[in-house]
Amino acid sequence: MTLVFGTSSDGAWPPEGYEPGPAVFCWRRREGETWSTAGSRVKYTHADLVDIIWGPEVRCHRAVSQPTADEPASQEPSPSGFVVDTIELVRLNQHARSSLVAMRSRPPADSVAVIHGRLPGHLAPMDLVAALRHSADLDPDREQGAYRAWANSVLPPGYEVARDQREATYLALVTSPTSLPQLSERSARAGLDAAEQWLVHLYEASADAPSTDLASRQISLAGDLPTVVGQRGLVSVGTRSDVVQAGYPVSYYEGSRYQQRTLYTDALVMGRLQDLLIDAVDTEVEHAARAAPDRRRIFRLERDFLVFRRSYLRATFGKGFRPALILRTWQRHADTQGRVQILKDDLTELSRQVQTFETETTNAILGLIATIGLPLATGLAIWAGLPDAGTRSLWWTLGPVGAVIVTLIAVVPALRRLTLNAFKRRHRGE
Repeated sequence: MTLVFGTSSDGAWPPEGYEPGPAVFCWRRREGETWSTAGSRVKYTHADLVDIIWGPEVRCHRAVSQPTADEPASQEPSPSGFVVDTIELVRLNQHARSSLVAMRSRPPADSVAVIHGRLPGHLAPMDLVAALRHSADLDPDREQGAYRAWANSVLPPGYEVARDQREATYLALVTSPTSLPQLSERSARAGLDAAEQWLVHLYEASADAPSTDLASRQISLAGDLPTVVGQRGLVSVGTRSDVVQAGYPVSYYEGSRYQQRTLYTDALVMGRLQDLLIDAVDTEVEHAARAAPDRRRIFRLERDFLVFRRSYLRATFGKGFRPALILRTWQRHADTQGRVQILKDDLTELSRQVQTFETETTNAILGLIATIGLPLATGLAIWAGLPDAGTRSLWWTLGPVGAVIVTLIAVVPALRRLTLNAFKRRHRGE
């Protein structure tokens, strides 16, 4: 099992005890060993991803020691029994972090935590479903926040679960030394076979009779494992017995486990980073719409959003067919493209409103100048032509000029509106 959730960070990079780059996992097989370095992942995907999810500037990891007869584990299991073996942190790149810092509405998250481990193998089937649900639970109001507190204890100093996170995205692979047992009689009566029952209950992380549309979420992965993908995460089940092959001490599903902890996880990490940026821009657009129109703020937001779209929101796994499929399926169910289009439309409308505001302000200034300047210039010209143009006659001239100006503003609706709007804008600006 792997948990993925947003975090906020104020600590050092990389944190103490963490190594730069992605965690390195090994897939041992007859043909040799495959190692999951950043370079090997690039070979099967796209080089542009290095600066987004694999480079040492954006990713680091730490292996967690497992308990032995002499020493306990360096990380306590979760209250649900989830045992951690590797922790990864993936933060936004320099430009994205700078953009978030410049936002007046502080985003709740600027990085993603990836927690790899396993659930207890001795649990009864429905207890396994419950353990998965509790492991992904980050709600501070459930169980007195015990699961969220555990998640925070896993993170290094200066990092914590983001305030808006209520549930982690998860990847789960369930296998059995024999055939998969029936999980739910109610699901069986609904026409679901054992594999489908496991898929639905694990994806929903619930013992209730599920209503998930399997057809729209099922995808084909390596080994033809039944798999579903959606906003909650990715779940695969092994329909064949998970045995250690004769003369080769590796589980039958070792390759699937390796893929899940590497490229499949990377696909969902990308999805969570995209959500993080969309949420941040959405909140900033809402704040900007409620505040006084600010052309520089909107211009910066439009520029940053364009960079996000050209980097994170259009990121591709290139030759990596399966992680690309996972990401596309995630985006479809998370409505990523729809949310991006709404933000684009909102920014366009907000920019139009700012331009309209500035045009109206300019018109108001010109109108007031004309209203005040023309009578004043006429009065001063008359005063200058008087035979006894002195201080006293100046005041006698300015008096009627002032009366004319006030009368024009009071009588002409357009001038009255311009004057009131000018004062209102000045008050809002202060």
